[in-house]
Amino acid sequence: MSSVQRNKIVSIGDEETSLGFKLSGISQVFTEEPKKAAPILRSLSEDPEIAIIIITEEVAKTNRDLINRIQINPYPVIVEVPGKKAKYESAEDRVRVLIKMALGIDMEAE
Repeated sequence: MSSVQRNKIVSIGDEETSLGFKLSGISQVFTEEPKKAAPILRSLSEDPEIAIIIITEEVAKTNRDLINRIQINPYPVIVEVPGKKAKYESAEDRVRVLIKMALGIDMEAE
């Protein structure tokens, strides 16, 4: 019996945020309007290789019910990040805490 290892990180968001994730090396990046992201989010949540789905706050807000259903399971971990319309006051700290919860490592800012 073959066990699939969850080792993929994917993202869904606006064009600017998606470009940033592409440049950071995330292999699967989906640029999608929040109202049209549900089918992609559903499909990604069922992929046994995906550990983390990074989504913008706009996508999360529009798809909150679906996200709540996905988060009942331990995987994939859904991390919400600010998109192009977000306020960046404490976004870095919030993302850092979520990454620590998901991966068990602290991403210290220097």
